[in-house]
Amino acid sequence: MNFRKFGILIIRSALLLSVFCTEAKAQIDSLQLDSTVLSAAAKRQLLDFSKGGVVHVELSELAHMPSVLGNGDPLHFVQMLPSMQTSSELDAGIHIQGCDHQHNLVALDGVPVYGVSHLMGIFSVFNPTHFRSMSYSTVASGVNRLGGIIDMHTRRSVPEKFGADASLGLVSGQGTLEIPLSGKSALIVSARKSLVDLLYGNYMKLDDMAIAYDFADANLSWIWMPGPEDRIGADFYYGYDMANTSMSGSGTYLEHMTSTAMASSESSPVTLDLFWRNMLGSLHWTHRDLDQTLYYTGFRLDTDMADGGRTAHLPSSIGTLGYRASWKPGPLSLGVDAAMHDVLPQNPEITGNGINYSGMETMRAFETSLSGGWRGAIGYSFEYEATLSAQWFLSSERKSYFGLSPQFAGTFYMPDESKLHLRAGVYRQYLFQTGLSNLGLPLEFWLPAGRYSDPQWSVGTSVSWDKTMAGGVLEFNSEVYYRKLGNQLEYVGGFQDLMDGTYSLEKSLRSGNGYACGLNLLLRKPQGRLTGWAGLSVGRSMRSFDGGIWPSNHERLVEFDMVGSYSVGRWDLGATVVAAGGTPFTEIREFYLLSNQIVGVLEEHNSARLKPYFRVDLNAKLALKPVGRMSHGLVFSVYNATLQKQEVYRTIKATREEGKFAYESMYLGITILPSVGYYLKF
Repeated sequence: MNFRKFGILIIRSALLLSVFCTEAKAQIDSLQLDSTVLSAAAKRQLLDFSKGGVVHVELSELAHMPSVLGNGDPLHFVQMLPSMQTSSELDAGIHIQGCDHQHNLVALDGVPVYGVSHLMGIFSVFNPTHFRSMSYSTVASGVNRLGGIIDMHTRRSVPEKFGADASLGLVSGQGTLEIPLSGKSALIVSARKSLVDLLYGNYMKLDDMAIAYDFADANLSWIWMPGPEDRIGADFYYGYDMANTSMSGSGTYLEHMTSTAMASSESSPVTLDLFWRNMLGSLHWTHRDLDQTLYYTGFRLDTDMADGGRTAHLPSSIGTLGYRASWKPGPLSLGVDAAMHDVLPQNPEITGNGINYSGMETMRAFETSLSGGWRGAIGYSFEYEATLSAQWFLSSERKSYFGLSPQFAGTFYMPDESKLHLRAGVYRQYLFQTGLSNLGLPLEFWLPAGRYSDPQWSVGTSVSWDKTMAGGVLEFNSEVYYRKLGNQLEYVGGFQDLMDGTYSLEKSLRSGNGYACGLNLLLRKPQGRLTGWAGLSVGRSMRSFDGGIWPSNHERLVEFDMVGSYSVGRWDLGATVVAAGGTPFTEIREFYLLSNQIVGVLEEHNSARLKPYFRVDLNAKLALKPVGRMSHGLVFSVYNATLQKQEVYRTIKATREEGKFAYESMYLGITILPSVGYYLKF
């Protein structure tokens, strides 16, 4: 890692932080001088840390915070917290406290959503105007995952009036309608469509490789309140993404993502077409302390590649039919979760040049969990919650796995009004995601425990401390954590194996262990004209396979994030800053030409790092004069305002005409993305 360059990035970020702290001090002084200022400085409950390890986010407050390309995306928002790693371009992963993307549950009212990103991670599939709140937990309590939980929540009550919320920008257009059907029921309908290829199509490039991209999604929620103690609802979601491109050389980028040996042909280009879609349908019934949900959720990917007369079709899919219920009468909590998974792992169908290969079949597995918990207190200074979950998993080969997951969380209320949170537990996971990357890209596929791997497990603990300072103007949070990870999977297959017809899923996987540990610091200012936070995370995320130990592909040793929003008159001005260490990759020590193929000899696995990552996004929102009960305005935003060139990988470049070969960094063709949009709401 280049510490000099990263130090420069930290200094640049610190200059912006000094403005943040100076305004905070000025506000503290004004609070001491004039009590009327205190009553006027409303506190924005954007982030609620009232429960240790769990953050509650009111999505309506996102309108006052910086947006990405005119969209207040909720997943992008929580990625600016120090407990979650910020994803760079071409990295759609959600990495919570050093865990892999596959370790987390992303849900819609508790229902899993597979494939949660648009535009390679810049947007999520969640249209922010359709949802009311989001809960984010750094630990997967109550579900069979090793990492954390992000759960999007729809409206809990019936709207009194017809309402609309719409926006149109240079990157996408979206809208939401709230339609009361009676005093007890309503429909909420949302849709969103990409415009990025229409307006930025000529500039969407990865180095010299053109990329065509399109996405769309739609949500429908129905609410019925038949009585004061009942709520019945239904949610439906469908979304799709399409991307296609061509690249010179055979799979240089795909081989890089797996950190395996590279081999590329200098003679023929590779075409790559991706089409993936996800869908969800669920029915909810809440009666007093009982919540029940019946659901189906699924994801399907179709990949088509062509290279030198060979063609490959790679379908993969997952579908889950499930039921879950929880009962929480007072301090007691009981839960049941049952699901049937139909999983088609990566299934290459290769033809051309004498090759005719087809392999995998759909795998069906069953997963059930029973859980019980108790919440209590000891005196006035300590609250706790203890839970125990018992799981049974039946693989497609009819192999049974049983597991127990005890978990404990406690909060000490200190004399100085600070809070100390303790968490510890055992976590298990029976569905895995792997493939040509582990960055949350659509090239990955799901796999159930059984034939290819035993269930994954984790033992983890964390300690965090919350302190309110300066009369509530500033809030400070610190956390240390450690996770031991078992039965981790790494995919070692490559693009060339697929195209040569030598692919074997069993030979493409290896299993090992790992650990993640780190320190997170967060300073937050929740009230006043200037609101936001600054966060710093330092950590390791290591994996051990075949006797060796190395960093995970997504590890960042250090990351600094800052989010700020300033309100003045009818303007909301915002900025986000990210300064982070580079992620690991396997460097090529030397390369040579063999039978018209460029063959690379690799250094030690993940022993090198990409250049440090730095990005500044700017946002300005102007509220125009209301028309009746309609509010409207303009949104201006700039993605990567400093024009920083972001290194996404390194590869061998071959110039056939000149007979030259070079091992060089590859960058995104777009260094800056400006956008302007119009919004209205009534």
